[in-house]
Amino acid sequence: MALEKTITNKIMTESRREGWLVYKLAGGSFQTAGLPDVLLMKNSRTVFLEVKRPGGKATPLQLHHIAKIRDAGHTAEVVTSWDQAQAILENV
Repeated sequence: MALEKTITNKIMTESRREGWLVYKLAGGSFQTAGLPDVLLMKNSRTVFLEVKRPGGKATPLQLHHIAKIRDAGHTAEVVTSWDQAQAILENV
């Protein structure tokens, strides 16, 4: 089974190839806990992705932040593969 890091790297690499501006939101003491892993921007579209390995689930805090991001008018989703991420990016 793929590691989250492997899936995240694939999403970031492929998204950049498709022209997205991509940022990894690294955890740490200066970041708000529970924010999604990856921020993507392209042509006034903003997407936040929380990456999990297949079968993984977002924590309640992560789901809370995803809901707040959506309430602010942006796209935020939990994904477990590049294929899922790509489908979201194509439909934003």
